[in-house]
Amino acid sequence: MDIEEIVNGYYPIIRRIVKKTVVRMPEGYDEDDFVQIGMMGLLKAIEKWDESRSFSEFKSYANTKIRGYILDKLRQIDPVSRYSRDKLKKIHKAYKSFMDSGNFNPTDEEVAKKADLDIDEFNELLRRQANATMMSIDETVSDGDAILLEVIEDKAAKSPEEKYYEEELEDVLKEGLSHLTETEIIVLNLYYYEDLNMKEIASIIGKTESRVSQIKTKALLKLRAFVERRFLQ
Repeated sequence: MDIEEIVNGYYPIIRRIVKKTVVRMPEGYDEDDFVQIGMMGLLKAIEKWDESRSFSEFKSYANTKIRGYILDKLRQIDPVSRYSRDKLKKIHKAYKSFMDSGNFNPTDEEVAKKADLDIDEFNELLRRQANATMMSIDETVSDGDAILLEVIEDKAAKSPEEKYYEEELEDVLKEGLSHLTETEIIVLNLYYYEDLNMKEIASIIGKTESRVSQIKTKALLKLRAFVERRFLQ
């Protein structure tokens, strides 16, 4: 592999991964800081890579390393993330419980009550802890190897077992998406596939940035609950 060419070509890819992974930038950090952290993950991937395998396989491996480095840094610098993830786990378990009874879109008040949270704490958690949500979702299906929505974007050549697993996960995700509200689907589409930021999405759908963040967080938690319900039951 031409290492210099890979490093130069990966800057826009890493920047995109940062944008999708670091939902709320921690105080004292900016996007370029996390791009450099992601670059460290890329360099580690290059160092560890078996060059007898295809470059398409390397891309998938490198993306995993890059996300891993970024998420590890978020865990290091966010002193309340573990507390928040515990709370978020309660919320996703509440969503799973409602899904088990056939209710895929319970009200916020219903979810908060089942998760033993008051509604103000529920709303504030969704608004402020978007990064903790991503870290929690990242741990759902594959021990941190992939963020759910990223799975369906990488079409790199993989083993038959990996392809079967990802095709199955893609089918489950599509089914889960069909149960989300129209607004949740619009927000996820604009964020993940149109690459718009929270401010741009807020302007399009006529809501505040804070509300958009809440909608996105709830949608991802519901998807996590749906996927876990299907894969881990």
